Amino acid sequence: MRSLLQRTVRATAVAGAAALATAGLTACGTGPNSGAIEAGGPLAIGISVPALDTPFFSVLIDSATQAAEQSGGQVVQTTNANRNSGQQVTDIRNLITAGANTIMAGVVDRDAIKPALDYAASRGVPVVIVDDKPAGGTAYAVVKADNYAMGASAAEQMGARLPDGGKVLNITGDLSTSNGRDRSAGFTDTIAAKFPNIQVIEQPANWSGPRAGSVMQTVLSENPDLAGVYLASDTLYLDPVTAALNGRGRLVPTGQSGHVTLVAIDGGKSAMEAVREGTMDVAISQPVPEYSQTSVKYLQQGHDGTQLAAGPTSHNSVVVEQDGFLVDQLPAPIVTKDNASDPNLWGNK
Repeated sequence: MRSLLQRTVRATAVAGAAALATAGLTACGTGPNSGAIEAGGPLAIGISVPALDTPFFSVLIDSATQAAEQSGGQVVQTTNANRNSGQQVTDIRNLITAGANTIMAGVVDRDAIKPALDYAASRGVPVVIVDDKPAGGTAYAVVKADNYAMGASAAEQMGARLPDGGKVLNITGDLSTSNGRDRSAGFTDTIAAKFPNIQVIEQPANWSGPRAGSVMQTVLSENPDLAGVYLASDTLYLDPVTAALNGRGRLVPTGQSGHVTLVAIDGGKSAMEAVREGTMDVAISQPVPEYSQTSVKYLQQGHDGTQLAAGPTSHNSVVVEQDGFLVDQLPAPIVTKDNASDPNLWGNK
């Protein structure tokens, strides 16, 4: 009943926003301060990213720009919030003022983004959120991977490589974020259920590379017999962690004495290089180009007034309803030495 009510409220909000936009077009044109967004015409996407301190968002922007052009639209402007949630709210308003009739956004803060989503809805501007789910507000769709499933996949890969068990360090993300919690829980739950001879040492790094490096140094000092390491984010953690391993003489390729089995989520450039070299065993790659392609597809649908529905998609995923949002959870590929040079992986772009 609650799910049905949320769906009804969201549909009403979207319909109301569309009506507001139509009324604005009739009454006062489509100038920057008119309170209306042009309902017709080509797709004009505004992109708001939380930060540009990882290649993830750069690739996301490039892929979205290509997808928009292929669909006959364009990206009119991109903004970088520098991990400031208040700035992101301002950025999204400014993107709409600059002529964006749709918005694609990563999230700085799941709670703080709600006013921006409410404003976009009031202007009849569809929004697609990438990589995380807002805590409230209205969005046409959320496009992300299943972070719990990625953590579980990482555990399966770790367990398969440590048949005799041993100690494994889990360097988590920020456990106050849904992605951080899910990546950790998927890993630890699966290890506990399927690989009871593996002892997990869990330490948070809160998406901080320097902190991950410090954790790695400390745990290695206290556990010289460490058998494996799981990273919640290789784009943020891999370089400082491998530096710490190297300092202890433990950064050696697979098959050599002293090798520490290393499995991570993200699949950035450094991870692809490490997998090819053999110092890293497996990366669970985020489908970043697919995030962009799917988001642009949904933005076009929202711009055209097409209703999105839960259920299987044509791109090998399933749209599910979660907390009032329609969430498309894309599959995340497993990267080993066999496919680490695949040019379609975002870490190789």
